[in-house]
Amino acid sequence: MRPAGMLDAGDPAPDFDLDGTAGAGVGSYRLSAASEQVPVVVAFYTEDFAPACTTYLEALRDTDWGALTDAIAVFGVAPGTLDDHRAFAADLDLPFPLLVDHSGVDAQFGVQRPDGSTRQSAFLVDATCRVRFAWADDPERPSDAPPDIGPVQDAVASL
Repeated sequence: MRPAGMLDAGDPAPDFDLDGTAGAGVGSYRLSAASEQVPVVVAFYTEDFAPACTTYLEALRDTDWGALTDAIAVFGVAPGTLDDHRAFAADLDLPFPLLVDHSGVDAQFGVQRPDGSTRQSAFLVDATCRVRFAWADDPERPSDAPPDIGPVQDAVASL
């Protein structure tokens, strides 16, 4: 079930410029600049090291994106600190950066819950910085069960 206020296909994606992991360093990531080069999956998650977030990011990590499309970027986005994101990314051996949402980007995408936490969700953003596809995780999913990200994979494959 789509949360009320969540962006949908055709909506402009709010641009952002966030710091994130870049191996052992720090990178700066601007959505509009990345999406001009390749489609971008913006994957919001709640917090580092939470079991449900671990299974979600592992599902994204284990997706063979190259079999679905020629080129794509994946950004994990959550509140927290760069140090925690770096440790979480290293622990999971993630091939994509985790960005620090300290400016309410989750609210701009409509996935901030009333308690201020971030709903696990994903948005496929195209070269015009528009949402091509939006997905929200089932809030009833057990934390140790992998999320059904098949719809996200299907949307990427349809590019």
